[in-house]
Amino acid sequence: MTALQTIQAADTLHPMLGETIFGKLHRIGSNFSATHFSEDAFDGRMDPLLMVDHFVMTGPTFDPHLHAGISAVTVMFEDATGDFLNRDTLGRDVALKPGDLYWLAAASGAAHEEWPAEGARVHALQVFVNLPARLKAEPARALHVRAADIPVLEGRGHRVRVVLGRSGDLVGTGGTPEEMTLLDGFLQPGGAFAHALPEGRQAWIYAVSGCVSVRCREEERLLPEGSALAVGAGSDAELILGAAEASHFVLMAGRPIREPFVKRGPLVMSTVADVERTLAGYARGEFGRIPA
Repeated sequence: MTALQTIQAADTLHPMLGETIFGKLHRIGSNFSATHFSEDAFDGRMDPLLMVDHFVMTGPTFDPHLHAGISAVTVMFEDATGDFLNRDTLGRDVALKPGDLYWLAAASGAAHEEWPAEGARVHALQVFVNLPARLKAEPARALHVRAADIPVLEGRGHRVRVVLGRSGDLVGTGGTPEEMTLLDGFLQPGGAFAHALPEGRQAWIYAVSGCVSVRCREEERLLPEGSALAVGAGSDAELILGAAEASHFVLMAGRPIREPFVKRGPLVMSTVADVERTLAGYARGEFGRIPA
C-alpha cells in the first residue's frame, strides 16, 4: 500500500492527531520575519493547505508577483496596527484592516502586491491553499471579509472568531472555492473550546501564542507557542482545545484534495507544462495589470 493509499484508508477510521511541528524562522531584511510551515512536514495531513507563514511586516518586502493554481490568503490578526495595502490584477485596491481576511483565489493566474502603510505593523498569517485540478484553470477571483462582519463565539474561558465556515451555532463567511473553516481563537487560563470536525475533513491547528492542548478522543498533544499539528481525516470527531495560560490559536479545516501537483514557488499546477504555460502567459500580460 502506498503512503497516499494509507492516508485515504484512514478516512474510514478515527481522525489522527499528528505530531507537534515547530515552524522554521524566516527573515527577509529588517522589515519581515515569519514562522514558516510547509505541507511536506505534516505527512499529508495538512492538505489542502500547502504553506502557512505567521509573519510580522513593517515595511515593503516583496515585489509584485504571480500566483496560480492556489488561493493566497491573508489573515490579519486583531493586534495588527495600521493598514496592509493590497493591489492585484483583478483591479482590487484594498486597505486591509486589523482582523480582516483577504482570499485571492488565483486559479489560472493573478498577480498582486502587498505592503504595510506608513507606520503600520502588520501581524498576520499568509496561507497558500491548494485548488483541485478542476479549479486550477478557472478565472481568478477574490473575497474580502471585514473584521466587523465576523461572528464571535464567546463562552467560559474562550473567545473565537468564526472567520470562515461554521463552528457550533455560528456561521462565518462562505464563498471560498472549496469548503473551508477558519477560526481565530483566544483561551483564558484554564479555558477550553470544542470544535466539531466533520467526517472526511482534516484540520491544522497553530499556537500563535501561549501553549494550547489539543485532544481528540484518547489522543492529546501540547502545542507550545510557534508550533502546529495536523489532524488526519476520519469519522466525525470533537476537537477540544485547552490552555493553562492565556493563549491564541488558529484552526483551519477542509476536505483534503489528494491529487498530484507540481510546485514552483507560488505556482502550484497539475503538470510542468501547466506551470510553463502560465509563466508564458504572465510574461505576455494575459493576467492584466496591478492598479497604479
